[in-house]
Amino acid sequence: MPGSIKIDDGSGNYTILTNAGSLGSDKTLTIPNETGTLNTISGSVLQVVQGTHTDSTLSITANSFTATGLSASITPSSTSNKILIVVVHHPITYAPGDIPGATIELLRDTTQINTDQTIHKGDAHDGDSNSYMGQKSVFNFLDSPSSTSSITYSTKAKYIGTGIGSGGYFKPSYYGTSTITLMEIGG
Repeated sequence: MPGSIKIDDGSGNYTILTNAGSLGSDKTLTIPNETGTLNTISGSVLQVVQGTHTDSTLSITANSFTATGLSASITPSSTSNKILIVVVHHPITYAPGDIPGATIELLRDTTQINTDQTIHKGDAHDGDSNSYMGQKSVFNFLDSPSSTSSITYSTKAKYIGTGIGSGGYFKPSYYGTSTITLMEIGG
């Protein structure tokens, strides 16, 4: 019978569950003979969501956390599931005559859950003798939100360097599209 599941009670009696969709050929599902919940999805990736940010002109100049414009939302299907977050920024940081950098924080809704700091002296941006940072900032975090409501993950950044107030800046998506990827992992 296509589109059905047959359940054998062990004595040759079957209960047949039908579905409007087609299951194709017969399938066998073995259920342990014990009380509890059958978990067939633990460790599996259940859904993937990605957010992007492409504004190369967004400039963060203060030593206080400012939204980078990078975010994505996901609704977990169970409170026992985890969310793996992978963040990639393609920044440039400039400071007149100093080693520039930035601190990037990851937020679940409005709560900070992780930080990443990137500092690098490059001195090779278009032949300019001032200090630049242009390497990717990549980090990941495994979150346990214990929720089945929609959650927004985002990043904020703050500028580090003596260039505060004198032309220093951090641009989180200067060299390419920044991404935040959210993967729901079965618990």
